[in-house]
Amino acid sequence: MGVDMTNAKTFETAVKSLEAIVDKLEKGDTSLDDALKQFEKGIALSRACNTLLSEAEQKVETLLSQANQQDKQAADE
Repeated sequence: MGVDMTNAKTFETAVKSLEAIVDKLEKGDTSLDDALKQFEKGIALSRACNTLLSEAEQKVETLLSQANQQDKQAADE
């Protein structure tokens, strides 16, 4: 069973992009139109991060459940 790092890399990339947007917006030297575009992109990145985190949480819960079942089976043997 290999570890899928695609989502981890995607998450890290999205977070870095989101941080760059926040830095740019905090400087306040962008036009209103550009700021709105950056904000919209930031919202999309935030949603993507939330989705990836939810998927990771579900995987952890599944793995913990499987581990608990295996522990119970081993204890019954």
